[in-house]
Amino acid sequence: MKKDPPPLTHSTPQKITLLMIPSNPGKVRRISFPLWLPKMLLLLLVALITGLSISTVHFSGSLMKTEQALIAEKITAAELKEENRLHVSEINQLKNQFLEIDERIARLNELENKVLHMVGLETSITALDDMPEEIHRETQRDYFDPQFLLVSRSSDTRTMTADYTDYEVDVEYLNELVETQTASMIQLVENVEAQLEYLDAQPNLWPTSGRISSPFGNRISPTNRRRTEFHQGIDIANSTGTSIVAAGSGIVTYAGYNGGYGRMVIVSHGYGYTSVYAHNNKILVEVGDRVEKGDLIALMGRTGRATGTHLHFEIRVHGEPVDPLTILQ
Repeated sequence: MKKDPPPLTHSTPQKITLLMIPSNPGKVRRISFPLWLPKMLLLLLVALITGLSISTVHFSGSLMKTEQALIAEKITAAELKEENRLHVSEINQLKNQFLEIDERIARLNELENKVLHMVGLETSITALDDMPEEIHRETQRDYFDPQFLLVSRSSDTRTMTADYTDYEVDVEYLNELVETQTASMIQLVENVEAQLEYLDAQPNLWPTSGRISSPFGNRISPTNRRRTEFHQGIDIANSTGTSIVAAGSGIVTYAGYNGGYGRMVIVSHGYGYTSVYAHNNKILVEVGDRVEKGDLIALMGRTGRATGTHLHFEIRVHGEPVDPLTILQ
């Protein structure tokens, strides 16, 4: 037997119907839509959620990288700030060192001027107007201007625009130079002071004014023409009361009457020098007095063994009389 063919049926699309029943008596609403629509919406929702998740993860990674980069920059900025602070501190220290050196050089100049003044020379002061223009311009340059405190960065190093270590070496060299020059200058001052003290003590100033009436050495005795005698000094003749001054600085070791010398003064100058002033009319100092070269010590007269008004002046070196004319200026 032949089977009858199945009856032809028309398939109707599957739908989802939603009934909207009001709480109050009224018309029931019906909403129908294809069955594939919820599936499509679900797929879209899943895709949206997936996309948002991927975007969130990507954004979180980028944000984390940005925050890490920002932290790194903050650390770098803090390091640069600290390094710059250290450089500023170093520059300030360097500036103080230069100021100290400048003060020490000023003291050296004072010592130099003192030495020059001691020997009667003019002080050596260099005027800015006498400096070459390029040197004068260089001295006006401020090495401590803020522009010299800038810090430049390279890939692996950071250096100052002016190398501090070079300045440090220069400062150390200048310090050594100043110390050496200061020591030399102090020694020079001491030597000059000692020399000036010696020169001041040396009895080389003429003790009075007048004419030399009798030289140093052998002579005919003024009181006995029939014999000769050794004259241990020189006689300088002038009027009574003529001023007699110390030929050099020293201490009065004798002031009084001494036989044929009459009223006599002896001054000890140190360095082996002694000066004698005899036949004075009046003595103006006492034993132990400190006299400076040129101080008034007596008045001329003719006391003791003297044939006229004069000063008998002797210079003794370690007790031995020498010709005063070889020492007097």
